Amino acid sequence: MLKEPETRPQRQPQAPSAGKRILVSLESFEQVRSLLVKFNADCDITFVVMIHDSDGVQIASSVDTTPVFIESSRRKRAANSKCIELVSCEDERDPAIEEAILGYFDGLEIGCEQGEFVYKSTRTDIDHRTVGFLISRREPVAGTDTSNDAQEARGKPRPFEIKRLFDALVYVSLQYCLSPRHSDTFFGLAPDLLSRAAAQLYLQKLSQEATGRMNYGLYELCCDLAAAQYEGRAGAGYIVLAKRGSANIKPSIEFRRPIHLSHNTGARKLIEMASQQFALLFDGDYFYGFVDFDQIQECHQILFKGRGIWTMQRGEQLLGMVSYGTPVEVDRILTKDVFQAHVKKCLPMVDAVGLETLWNIATIAAEQPVGTNILFTPGARHEAQRLSSQCIPIRPVALTPEVTTQLTAIDGTLIADVEGNVHAVGAIMDGGSTPSGTWQRGGRYNSAANYVTSSKYPSMIFIVSQDGYVDIVPPMNPKGDKWSMKRYLKLNSTAI
Repeated sequence: MLKEPETRPQRQPQAPSAGKRILVSLESFEQVRSLLVKFNADCDITFVVMIHDSDGVQIASSVDTTPVFIESSRRKRAANSKCIELVSCEDERDPAIEEAILGYFDGLEIGCEQGEFVYKSTRTDIDHRTVGFLISRREPVAGTDTSNDAQEARGKPRPFEIKRLFDALVYVSLQYCLSPRHSDTFFGLAPDLLSRAAAQLYLQKLSQEATGRMNYGLYELCCDLAAAQYEGRAGAGYIVLAKRGSANIKPSIEFRRPIHLSHNTGARKLIEMASQQFALLFDGDYFYGFVDFDQIQECHQILFKGRGIWTMQRGEQLLGMVSYGTPVEVDRILTKDVFQAHVKKCLPMVDAVGLETLWNIATIAAEQPVGTNILFTPGARHEAQRLSSQCIPIRPVALTPEVTTQLTAIDGTLIADVEGNVHAVGAIMDGGSTPSGTWQRGGRYNSAANYVTSSKYPSMIFIVSQDGYVDIVPPMNPKGDKWSMKRYLKLNSTAI
């Protein structure tokens, strides 16, 4: 008799609990991914979770949450067709993980021509897992090498480096996602805590680069100095990070007894002594003198811009901004270039002189202690007449700081022409309901959205909230996000 061929029992894939833990992680850390997107709006970010052992890998992502099992015996060399560069936070390479990652991305339906995958691994009592973020650019970078040699090089991970605040946020987020306390159960996430930890780490890196010392108390000191007042005045001045004895730094005034950073009150007095001519020198542990501004153009700097607000800079380059202890997304900071580009889009008739005038008015409005709306339109005179029953028409007057303070003392919108002259104050804006409005925003925003959509004139409304944030209608991005232009804050100039 012929024997029936033996059927080898199929090996069971990894325990279903591994896939469940992956799904829990993907759901739990969606807020982490969303936080990263806020700080890098030009990229798409995909969160990936892997649980692996000697038999294979369970892997899933925020794009495709169905866990995929890849057996070790069936693993093949990944082609890396999407030009994804691996960036490892590990000290040692693991080729098995690298091939599994690239193979997974090659089969994943995601519009990514270029990008980098930053990942980190850990081993716990439950499993051995890797988490990472695929940071994909929406538009390919010009001049990128797509040769076979270049793609082969991308298959080898490069070490992770913290060069930007966003890099620090990625690293802190990976640590958070791998923490045993958070890896399987969602305990709740306060995004501010992650962003603060990232800003603290980034400032430590800047301090180490500039002074050779990574001081862990510098971030808290800067937050305290920004929040403190000296005889009723908010702090406004520079701290320069520089080693003592640096060849390119010659102190104009040098202290006989340097002051340690733990002396908050003394440091606050030193900030008060800083002026438009002198900046305070800090060597990583001690304040040791003042230096002339001409010598600090390329130095790492900390600039205090008013109550609760300070920035990290390298010369004129803005590296990060902190408001009341929490970092602000740099791409949500309303700079002069961003504002004027949007004005050109909304009001194409405005010339170069008009762009400068409207920016000056915007900075004046942002400095006011109360919220306000300003409508800019070439039909300002006609609109002031049409809405005369629900506003106070006035003879055209240019907006100066003094005039703006007076005219914004009451509720309502200022109606101004594209030359910056106000034709009416206290206006109540009309207009039909529009899909661009949203219940999540206040009356100022929705009234502005209704008016701009219904108006027969090209229009742009600049809205300053009492918390110091600003909106522009029509919005500068599809989400209509608030922009950071805290009152009394001019980001491309000093506040002193």
